[in-house]
Order: sequence, then C-alpha cells, then structure tokens
Amino acid sequence: MRTPWVLLVLISLGGGFLLCGVASGEVVLNELLADPASDWSPTDGNDEYGSLEDEWVEILNVGPDPVDVTGWRLRDAVSDSSWRYGFEGVLDPGGYLVVYGNEAYEWEDANGYPRNGLSLNNSGDTVTLVADDLSTIVDQVSYEGFQVLDDRSYGRMPDGAAGWDVFDGLNPLTPPATGYLPTPGEPYAGSPIGTSTWSRIKAVYR
Repeated sequence: MRTPWVLLVLISLGGGFLLCGVASGEVVLNELLADPASDWSPTDGNDEYGSLEDEWVEILNVGPDPVDVTGWRLRDAVSDSSWRYGFEGVLDPGGYLVVYGNEAYEWEDANGYPRNGLSLNNSGDTVTLVADDLSTIVDQVSYEGFQVLDDRSYGRMPDGAAGWDVFDGLNPLTPPATGYLPTPGEPYAGSPIGTSTWSRIKAVYR
C-alpha cells in the first residue's frame, strides 16, 4: 500500500488565503447522488427518470500521475461484500470518472452478481472505493439522508479537498443552502447560485 500523502491547496479568498487539506491518496471519491429525481444518466439510452438507474458516483484523480484503476471496485456499505461496480482503464491526472446506476446493473449482470445497481440508500449509506486486491480501502465516505434528498449531490468542495458539502442548487436546504449545483464528470466552476433547474444543469453536463 502506498504511503498516503497530503496536498495542501492554497486558495485566495477575499484578499486573504484559506488553507485546505486535500484527501489522502491519488484517486478519491469526489461526489455522489443517491436520490435522483430527474434523468441524470447519459448512458441508459433514454430520457426517462429511473430512481436506481440515475444514481451516480464520481471518482477523481487528484495526483500528478495517471492511475490504472483496472480491478478497483465500489461497494455501498462497510459490511456489504457485494460488489456494485468494477472499474477498467487508466484515470489521467485531474480526470473524472462517473458510474451511473444503469452501468452498475450491466456490470453486475456481466459478472454474476445480484442486480442491485449502485444501491445508494436514500436514508444514509457508506460508499467505499476498494483497490484491485479487493481488500485495501482507497477511499470511503458516509452520508446522511438529508444531504442527498431529491437531486442533491454530496461532494468535496473544492474538488478533491478534504471537506464534503451538499450540492443543493436544485433542491435547497432550509437552512442553510449552499447553492452548489451537482457536477457529474466536470470540475465545479463558479459561485453558488440561488436557483436553477434540472434541465439547465443536464444541458451543461450531458
């Protein structure tokens, strides 16, 4: 197992500076959406909403080198040994990879696992990224139900940072709303906004 490293990102903020720790490791879980209320998946072959098919999990390579993620897997709970998805290929530095629920179904079907999709529980869950030895935990995050209600994603802010926040631009928390929009497969850019629509965000990121 590689020795974890910590990258400190210096961010200019209102004339001062904010020091943010970036998560250990080179590839991290970066954002997830567990309770879709809209059609998010661009790979399911339709424009119809599916509560399981449109869930998604995003990983990000925060390191300076490409990482071969072949054989890495996702699971949706610490005590659950049922694999939800297996990765293939190389993730370039700064590269994002998004797994949608319908893609998890396809992987499970092809590999003889129960057809559960990503199986992200709306009431709260733990998502784990596991290395190709099927035991080393690369990264892990837990969330609560209120953080992922209807089209709210939960992600690192800024991308790759240690802290997680609710991206509630499509379904504001009351209070306090962040206004961040879910950004599957893309870096977050811009300031929080007060209101938006799902059609706008999907038009940008699909």
